[in-house]
Amino acid sequence: MTTTKDDARLSPILARLRDAALAYPEAVEEFPWGDRVAKVRGKIFVFLNLHEGKLVVTAKLPQSGEAALLLPFAAPTGYNLGKSGWVTARFGSKERVPEAMLLEWIEESYRAVAPQRALRAREEGATGKGAGASKREGEGKKAAAAGGKVGAKKGAAAAGGKVGAKKGAAAAGGKVGAKKGAAAAGEKVVAKKGAVAKKGAVAKKGAMVQPAAPVKKATRTQRAQSTRT
Repeated sequence: MTTTKDDARLSPILARLRDAALAYPEAVEEFPWGDRVAKVRGKIFVFLNLHEGKLVVTAKLPQSGEAALLLPFAAPTGYNLGKSGWVTARFGSKERVPEAMLLEWIEESYRAVAPQRALRAREEGATGKGAGASKREGEGKKAAAAGGKVGAKKGAAAAGGKVGAKKGAAAAGGKVGAKKGAAAAGEKVVAKKGAVAKKGAVAKKGAMVQPAAPVKKATRTQRAQSTRT
């Protein structure tokens, strides 16, 4: 691999792309044929090199390859790799390097080459979930659901207690009201009886002070008889 004075500008870009590629699960760096490559499970998913003063990036792009080939700096990869979706981009020291796009190329190429196990590890790493984290999350959800059910039962019991208390209070109030009503009715009855008794007493008093029957006048015969005697 030939290096030139132009590498001073392109080397930092190459280093960032390299670090991004090697951050993928099971990714390793190797140098076959004098080229820098990143592999996953023994399969190359990106070439990253400085060659004749240019940054050269080669990736497999099964989805975006056709659109990528429309760009002025991109071309099908040689050695018949272009037929399989490989695209090579070259940038001179004075050319703008679209790093964000190249990172997307590396991502797509890795997904096209990596086995399912590595892809699952990539997904779990992207979401911050490992197997243990997923298990803990599931246990946390179950515990939360159980806690919710217990809380609901307690809430229902408390609500039932309140309803029962209210019903009990209402029933007690009803009983008290009934007792008060009965007492009031009893008082009325007693009052009526008292009134009747008083009326009876007045009647008796009236009988005691009734005037005597009028005295009938004596007849002539009776007067005569009285005089003779």
